Amino acid sequence: MDVHGDVQHLVLETSRLLLRRYKQEDAEFIFQVVSQRKIAETTIMIPHPYPRQTVDWWINYVDGNFDEGKAYELGLFRKDSPNNYVGNCGLISVSKEHNNGELGFFIHPEYWNTGLATEACQALIDFGFMNLGLERIHGRCMSKNIGSKRVMEKSGLVVEGLARNEVLKWGKYEDVCHLGIIRSEWLNSKS
Repeated sequence: MDVHGDVQHLVLETSRLLLRRYKQEDAEFIFQVVSQRKIAETTIMIPHPYPRQTVDWWINYVDGNFDEGKAYELGLFRKDSPNNYVGNCGLISVSKEHNNGELGFFIHPEYWNTGLATEACQALIDFGFMNLGLERIHGRCMSKNIGSKRVMEKSGLVVEGLARNEVLKWGKYEDVCHLGIIRSEWLNSKS
């Protein structure tokens, strides 16, 4: 992974992806992905239908959190086609008090099972430990979302537990799988 610029102008680069901060011009590309029912039904926080004006609000929200160091969410774009929006990956909340961050991501369904989500997550994990000096990175997904669990495991996170009926999604309680990785485990994986 290559890191370009300081944290405020962050661009992460992997073999196939550019991960960068969002711009208002990305709104329509984002909407085309987050408005898909397949995305909403596999994530805890994304609603369906997803109102178009919410994308504009969300970009400003993500940008503000980034500037304040509360979260570092990046848009995923293919290197061979820099306007081709693949999805989102980031440390969606960072606790300076506890020195940890929560990993979150979503990927356009046409890129499921291509390894791009794992590539992006690994880049964000490396960024969190190397650049932010975090001690712990954790993630969660609905237990039925086998793909997201597999991505996090391939990225080095280990299952820490299952929270039964943790979220209410579309009128149904869902179990949530919790995963995590600590700095020493990440360092061991790099040697």
